[in-house]
Amino acid sequence: MRGCICPHPPLLIPEIGGAATLARVDATVRGMKALADDLGEPETVVVISPHTPSYADAHVVKVAPRLTGDFGSFGCPQAAFTFDNDPALVDLLLALAGGDRDVTLMPSEDDLLDHGVLVPLSFLRPERLVSISIVNAYTEHRALGQLVRRCAEELERDVVFLASGDLSHRLIPEAPAGYDPRGKSFDELVVKAAEAGDFAALSNLDRRLAGAADECGLRSFIALGGFLGDDAVVDPRVYSYEGPFGVGYLVARFGRAEKRAA
Repeated sequence: MRGCICPHPPLLIPEIGGAATLARVDATVRGMKALADDLGEPETVVVISPHTPSYADAHVVKVAPRLTGDFGSFGCPQAAFTFDNDPALVDLLLALAGGDRDVTLMPSEDDLLDHGVLVPLSFLRPERLVSISIVNAYTEHRALGQLVRRCAEELERDVVFLASGDLSHRLIPEAPAGYDPRGKSFDELVVKAAEAGDFAALSNLDRRLAGAADECGLRSFIALGGFLGDDAVVDPRVYSYEGPFGVGYLVARFGRAEKRAA
């Protein structure tokens, strides 16, 4: 099983960021392109986004056969995307949720994708897409990842689990959430854990530090750790990390790269 961590700033969309802005996040752009090349064309990408509408205590999975979205709220409606859902995987997730993993999962007919999904999927090339939301409690997410893995294995599906999320929003005084020196400490710990595939460290990370950093990705990362299990330490690779605008952007992959013919 394979998984990845991806940031989701809309400025990565060329029509939104523009050449000057994209030049300042060149490491992230190159990292996302390298990630896409390494992942190839997976059957299904399951993406968990902190911006997908959800309940406080129940994950939401979209059940519409086609999922769509655009960047109209960022002044760029022409940047639009459509993906096929994976009904078999969604149905199995709903059927098995609440069992031995005790995951609360609710179906949603809403077919709109948020920017936490659309930004990373503007780089990747999956055949199908499954969209899942976070919940309030950090600890709930590991079980969700484990459930996704169980369903993928039962269906013998080539699934990539994509954890969408940015790191601290408080890296510099000009950051959108203001400055806090603990933001840098948080990001350093997350990057170190990613380099080692150490998701246990992420699960045990001090929640007060996470709050001070004003992050939005830790819950997604914990879910990814549940999905990966032992595969988290198979060829972990951090492609890039940077925060030129005060928000930390991390691109990383876990599990083997796509095998290509010589």
